[in-house]
Amino acid sequence: MSVKFNPGKDIADRVATMTGKKPQWRWYHGLSFYLIIQVLTFSTSALVSIASGNKGDNFRETVFGDTSYFKQLKQVKITPPSWFFAPAWTVNNLSVIYGTLRVLNMPKDTRGRTEFLALQAATWLNFVAFNAAYFSLRSPINAFVLTVLFFLFTLASGFVAIFRLKDTKVALSLGTLFIWLIVATTAATTQMLWNKDDFYQVGPFAEPDPKFLKERVN
Repeated sequence: MSVKFNPGKDIADRVATMTGKKPQWRWYHGLSFYLIIQVLTFSTSALVSIASGNKGDNFRETVFGDTSYFKQLKQVKITPPSWFFAPAWTVNNLSVIYGTLRVLNMPKDTRGRTEFLALQAATWLNFVAFNAAYFSLRSPINAFVLTVLFFLFTLASGFVAIFRLKDTKVALSLGTLFIWLIVATTAATTQMLWNKDDFYQVGPFAEPDPKFLKERVN
């Protein structure tokens, strides 16, 4: 006897139960959106890298980011290693997309639906711009500004999910992202303070306390 597991169907069934109708937006729409976002993010980063003259040593570094730049920055100890970003953001993004699909399939007059979707649109624009603004332009200041904005958009999205949509699952879909952004905001703040910004030609603004400074990894 075999047990079939279909996560797309499970999600669709739950949404149908909640709304009383079959969902218009399905799991494959979410997957397609995720792939489009990846293409936009890395193509934008590559174009800005080429235009700014900050190309990596090879095609991969130009498109996906030059990790050597990230590693040479002075960083606080809680900053995650460069290899951890890809799996962490995959989990964050897929979780958020699940919550957004849930909201998209709610009736259009649902209280808070428009606000949540508008906040998510702003968040995804921020996500697409981040690599280009940070790595391609070599700008910790840009990284700090975009990370703080991302955190504020996520806080606002959580507020709408809890107090307007009143949907626990949508709120929980932001959970891993919220935890990540607490760490990321701290890391971005210290990077902005402790390093020179190549794009704006300013900084560093403070000397790091050695007990908080992460050891560089070659």
